[in-house]
Amino acid sequence: MKVKRIAALAAAFTLIRGAAALGDGIPGHKGTALDGFELGTKSLAKRVINYSEIFKDAGRQYGIDPNILAAICMQESSGINYSYREDGSAYPAWGIMQIEYTHEKAFAEFGRKRTGVAWTLSDRLDPEKAVPYAAYLLSESLYRYDGDYVKMIQAYNFGDVVLNRIIAAAGDNWLNERINAAKYADNWKYNKYGDALYAERVLSYYSSALDNVSAAVEVDGKAVKFEDQYPIIEDGRTLIPIRALSEALGAEVEWDGTLRCVYINKDGTSIELTIGKSDAYIDGMAYELDVAADIINDRTMVPLRFAAEALGCEVEWDGDARTVVIEK
Repeated sequence: MKVKRIAALAAAFTLIRGAAALGDGIPGHKGTALDGFELGTKSLAKRVINYSEIFKDAGRQYGIDPNILAAICMQESSGINYSYREDGSAYPAWGIMQIEYTHEKAFAEFGRKRTGVAWTLSDRLDPEKAVPYAAYLLSESLYRYDGDYVKMIQAYNFGDVVLNRIIAAAGDNWLNERINAAKYADNWKYNKYGDALYAERVLSYYSSALDNVSAAVEVDGKAVKFEDQYPIIEDGRTLIPIRALSEALGAEVEWDGTLRCVYINKDGTSIELTIGKSDAYIDGMAYELDVAADIINDRTMVPLRFAAEALGCEVEWDGDARTVVIEK
């Protein structure tokens, strides 16, 4: 299934505006109506723009459009890195990405995997830690919801558990059922908790100002899941973590750390690539690459099209969906 592209979201909002207005007759609820929300019509605060490089780095690693990260930051905090209310009581969510305290264990483990040291809840106030964690959460949701960006964004506010219950109960009508989110939650005392129009509000801040170098990959119609480094686009070519490629295509991989060479073998075909060099070999025959293999975030990245086609696969690029489609 193709990843739903951001450009299609405006049309999706148009289709659902004919439904009943959200929030009518519910005092204090943030959602009032679907009308008035358009893709990218609101501006980002300068404070948010100041974090652009962090958004781009996190998006590059976890396959999330950095413009979405910036838009979520704007909706969550307007770029204000706060942790306390004016009366001194602690917020349940901290930092520019407003990470909830309920993420304590997951946040600590995420930090341990990235840095070797478990992160504490106070580390949510460090944008260089909070933004990558938010990007990771979004990447997990994007995979879970089969590339549906609206569900991915709404889950950042509701959480996967509540959103899954809404989808299970309402099916295709889940967008309108968001207004009743509290009845699907275990600990929301009032219906005003959560934002029924969160996805629309976030996307009203969406722009294409930040370069998006992320890409998704499908093999035989199934999305490929990545752990800690997603494919990136460099010089118009997609680089993919070699381990993910080998698992998706059923190939074997060997790494020679001394020579900095990658060897890929499948069904009698052998590919040899060297980190940083533009020449590669298929069964001993030399080929010149448009972009060399590289090491990014401690992961060996190889040119996807070259490797996949060398192994007998058909490769297509869906530019609208920013997805590489592979048929074995």
